[in-house]
Amino acid sequence: MVDQSARQRRVARIGAGRFRFRRRAKPGRHRRPHRAGRGRIGDRRSQYRLNVVASASATALPSAWRSPRLRDDFLLSRAVGAFQAGFPADALLGAEALCRRHADLVAPALLRAVILQSLGSNLSAAAWLRAWRRDPQDPNMQDKLLAAWLAAGEPARVASLAPALLPRRCRAGNHASLLAHAQSAGLAPAGACWRSGADIEGMLFDATPAASLLLHDEHSGQHYEVRLEGARFRFAPPHADGVWSLALPGAGACLPGSPLVFAAPRPASATPAPAQPAPLTVLVPLYRGLEQAQACVASVLASLPANRIDARLLLIDDASGESALSAWLDTLEADPRITVLRNRYNLGFIESVNRGLRHCAGHDVLLLNADTLVHGDWLDRMRAALYRAPDIASVTPWSNNGEISSFPDIARAAPVPDPARLRELDEGAAALHREGATVDVEVPACCGFAMLMRAGALAAIGTLDGAALERGYGEEVDWCLRARAAGYRHYVATGVFVAHAGGVSFGAEKHLRVQQNRAVLVARYPDYYPQYQRFLRTDPLAAARAALARRAGGAEAPMPAAQPATPACAPGTSVASSCTRIAVWRHRIGSPQATQVLALARLVAARKDDSVRLLVIGEVSELLWGTGVVDALPAATRHGEALLGDTELLTIGACAVVLVCEGDDVPAGIDTVRLGPAFDARYWFSAWLGVPPAAAAPFRFAQAGAR
Repeated sequence: MVDQSARQRRVARIGAGRFRFRRRAKPGRHRRPHRAGRGRIGDRRSQYRLNVVASASATALPSAWRSPRLRDDFLLSRAVGAFQAGFPADALLGAEALCRRHADLVAPALLRAVILQSLGSNLSAAAWLRAWRRDPQDPNMQDKLLAAWLAAGEPARVASLAPALLPRRCRAGNHASLLAHAQSAGLAPAGACWRSGADIEGMLFDATPAASLLLHDEHSGQHYEVRLEGARFRFAPPHADGVWSLALPGAGACLPGSPLVFAAPRPASATPAPAQPAPLTVLVPLYRGLEQAQACVASVLASLPANRIDARLLLIDDASGESALSAWLDTLEADPRITVLRNRYNLGFIESVNRGLRHCAGHDVLLLNADTLVHGDWLDRMRAALYRAPDIASVTPWSNNGEISSFPDIARAAPVPDPARLRELDEGAAALHREGATVDVEVPACCGFAMLMRAGALAAIGTLDGAALERGYGEEVDWCLRARAAGYRHYVATGVFVAHAGGVSFGAEKHLRVQQNRAVLVARYPDYYPQYQRFLRTDPLAAARAALARRAGGAEAPMPAAQPATPACAPGTSVASSCTRIAVWRHRIGSPQATQVLALARLVAARKDDSVRLLVIGEVSELLWGTGVVDALPAATRHGEALLGDTELLTIGACAVVLVCEGDDVPAGIDTVRLGPAFDARYWFSAWLGVPPAAAAPFRFAQAGAR
């Protein structure tokens, strides 16, 4: 498997359009000095062809190819070699395959992005986004992504992400290239700020030695005269438990990095909440996304008459700056069921929630994302789940996008159900729970998209931690784990279903915040993520999920395999390949046709040249790998890391024909052959090559262990 281990670590570098890897020497060993020409025959193209020819024989296959443990490392090196040798099609197939198998590794995604950029592909920006998501703190990766967005004519995406990256880059002193990208996108940031211990630190890009800053918290603001050291400033805030934002006087926006949270979590109420059910408030933080916010609030208001509990709706506008959103909120303030709070300055998701929790102290609070939809008497059912035991701190419902409580697949987002489908799922979940066919299931932590928090737990545990966790993501996990340490438990309310879009407010910044905040959670709770992974493996919700799928008319309709919105290369562009390929579509190891495919692969491997290979999309057995002539890609799925569509890979891989198992759909635009009982690999391959069957090369795999 490709990894970053000390034993076989690869450091990927990009320079002059080239991909280089450096292998770290083992401790106690000296590297052998490089000698010009060592191990090289001719130019890179001939060397690459020599390697392919050598691997065409089973007896000549490298041990890394034969070993499942080392194979992906070898395939990555082979893909790099193909790219350097001038065969981007071979390299792209290898990089795409590794990306599909290893969604968290940087090197394959980086290689894929470099190849697509070199080809001038319209998918270059998407490839850089996938690569950046794997290591969002890397400055070079950030610059590559922003440059790709600018080249693709998407300055709005640069303008959205660059301010989130600026404080850390300014602190490290490597912000010049990032600032240039931001300015190219039409931004003119005045500076940035960040926390430095108990102080506020920052940088101003164009300022006099004695500059004036406006420092403000949730309630008030004051001017600060700061003396710059070069371009930097540093000072202590007026008090150590505030939430501070900085701006230049007269500027409409705060400095990137604001707000800076120094306030530790504290109880929302000074007095413990009573054991009996408390008043209920549905808290919805808002930041842009007018249409989804309107749909969410409308669904909540429509559901209130169906619930016995008298709930109130609290909306918090986090200084989103959208006039249409502000005007819509003005129309809601006359509704006695709704309270609207407006932040004077952007506080971020966590501190907006904390403001709401302090506002409704002593209440049970249902934290609801603005990109959700609800149905029926969902509040009564959520409240019943929360009060089934006195030590339950929070509950979360089923959702199409709810991490542990996701349906139809655990921890995998599915499309947002339409209103009719939502009603079907929610009523099905409620009926199953009433009948006793499903029960609520304890989980390590709830997901905050729709989390009902007990007033007593809020009084004992306090608010969310916005000081250690930046802006959003992971804050509900931290709260749940603090509650668990105090003796509370958390459950999935299997009698409720809430639709959730996900990822709307933060956009690409989500991946940056997830990585930052996850590091905090790992340091605080080293046992949590192993417990979470164990829950995913054992899946205590599997029976309830299966029951809901049966009751609600099955799982969500399957989505088609991932296909790019635009082709990988411009029409008519040729992608150089080292060979012609025979494609095998949706190969399955246990299918009757697997034996025919294996026989064909052995026939291809018996040839004395490397002009033909197999491109197998689907499952690949060790016997098939052992032939040495297979380029294998897992089939694209809606949940995978596929960037290139399976059908497009047939074109990129120079596939002259595709073999399709019986019962599968036939890809369009390419010669197709059906695999079935009448298919004879030897005669077909001979005919395809245009030689008589008797003249076809015999099998040479007796020594290869044809088991």
